[in-house]
Amino acid sequence: MTTPADELRQAAALLRDKAAAATHEGRTRWATGHTLGSRSPVVLDDPEQPSVLIETYAARLESVNRYLALLGPATGLAIADWLDATAARLDRDAHPGWQAEVNPQALAVARQILGTETAPAVTEELGR
Repeated sequence: MTTPADELRQAAALLRDKAAAATHEGRTRWATGHTLGSRSPVVLDDPEQPSVLIETYAARLESVNRYLALLGPATGLAIADWLDATAARLDRDAHPGWQAEVNPQALAVARQILGTETAPAVTEELGR
């Protein structure tokens, strides 16, 4: 049976893998900008010599770019670390009352990452 700690660790591993794959030449911070010619909005990893460039063809979608830049690889790696740390606190051997330690928000984030957000509510699982 998959435990909440397992879900947290699985989500952390998946997120860390995807964040690492989106990182080129150690660039984990993304920023917004515009192309030189058409001035199309973009998300990039280096304004001078971008290796990651995500272009939005409509200026009205610049809010999407700001969101992508905010949640670039650096944020993904930080969230993965948080999920791993949260999972570590749920070690059943070290914490006999681990159910009381489950962070429902962390588990909700993990389930979104894993695509299992339709799982029963955390409070239901824990009998609260």
